[in-house]
Amino acid sequence: MAKIFNILGLIVFLASCGTTISTFPTSDADKMGVKSNRFRGTAFSRSYRTHNLLVDTLNRFTPTQEDIALAEWILRHEIGKANKARINQFGQYPFIDRSLHKYFRQYIGVFAPNGDLIIEVNLHWDRVTLFDRVRGHWDGRLDYSSDYSVTLDGGSRYWQVGVNLTTRTLSGLSINGVAARKTAYNIGYPSLRATNRN
Repeated sequence: MAKIFNILGLIVFLASCGTTISTFPTSDADKMGVKSNRFRGTAFSRSYRTHNLLVDTLNRFTPTQEDIALAEWILRHEIGKANKARINQFGQYPFIDRSLHKYFRQYIGVFAPNGDLIIEVNLHWDRVTLFDRVRGHWDGRLDYSSDYSVTLDGGSRYWQVGVNLTTRTLSGLSINGVAARKTAYNIGYPSLRATNRN
């Protein structure tokens, strides 16, 4: 009997540790705030201005709270497999699969050509400490009313991924590049001079 109570207690404990997601209106009707006990974000409506987006703007839908919760579940369970190469995740740049809760999200719902529902998630680093500021990192954190944001460079502090709600898979993982340091150019590495710094 004690074993049953221990198992039930463990199930209740694990369920309470799960991520809860709520949505709320913002001052802009085309943006919905997303809040969790682990992260923050904004979901953009189907009618959000298309010139700000870098995705197919003709076939969009407005993500619901349930869509976002499913997308987050898929992201949490699939990012480790998608991120095996650990591109641009070294030194001061975090491993994205270990730091999911430290990113502000922007969600855009898109219909794939085959009819699958996809949520494009744009992730921005949301933790800026005093030490980060001393090291020269700009505090460019987003908030619920921020427009869709495109950031160049910044390594794994900024990345994007498509979450297919229909197949429960990830696609198009894109982690920002890291600009080469000026000192590397000064010491004459020819491969660095020719590197595309995107």
